[in-house]
Amino acid sequence: MKHAAFFFLMLASTCAAAQGPPAVNQVSLKKGDRIHFYGDSLTAQALTPKGWVTLLREHFKKNHPDLGIEVTTFAVGGYPIVQRLKKLDDEVLAKKPTVVVIQGGVPDALRGFSNDEFKSALETMIERLRKADVRVVVCSCTSLGEKKDGSNRIDKKLDEFAEVARQVARDKKVPLNDLRKAFQEYWNKNNPDNKDKGILTYDGNHFNDTGNQFVAQQMLKMFAAPPSQP
Repeated sequence: MKHAAFFFLMLASTCAAAQGPPAVNQVSLKKGDRIHFYGDSLTAQALTPKGWVTLLREHFKKNHPDLGIEVTTFAVGGYPIVQRLKKLDDEVLAKKPTVVVIQGGVPDALRGFSNDEFKSALETMIERLRKADVRVVVCSCTSLGEKKDGSNRIDKKLDEFAEVARQVARDKKVPLNDLRKAFQEYWNKNNPDNKDKGILTYDGNHFNDTGNQFVAQQMLKMFAAPPSQP
């Protein structure tokens, strides 16, 4: 598939950096790891042929077949992190993952949850996953509008939630995939006309092909894989 070939070429330098000893902000992959992405529509839509979950699954299969990495998801559009705790057992722990990546935040902002509610939910989720011997990666939220000047309608709340995610990751000593920061840096370089969509998303929120490739790159940076065996 052409899109997959392009993605693998794009990741050549990232792959080299992701092999060997893990950085502080990485999860060290082991043989037989089961990575579970727990998210909202941004994860649900990533199961399409060009979606970032599909790209990651293809990457692990192609570059680390000896590890036998399994990639699973549970994702529902508009699913706030604050509301996931009651179903964590069924939606995550029942699948017996060894690594969980928590993606979300935009639905929480849209529904008006407070910073304290968001923080408490993230902390509790991490604690429960750790009790089950699951390694955790936290993602900061992305966008609802791509204007780089901070004038998208809930930018202030998304920035606050992103800072909460950073604080929780620091306090709990878990890797942080700071997607909010990565998106803002990308817009500053690639959105000279301050467009509200069409850069990494097709509607200001959901990823286009470029966005899926970009998010896959950011996700891959979270994992340190040992060199593949011949």
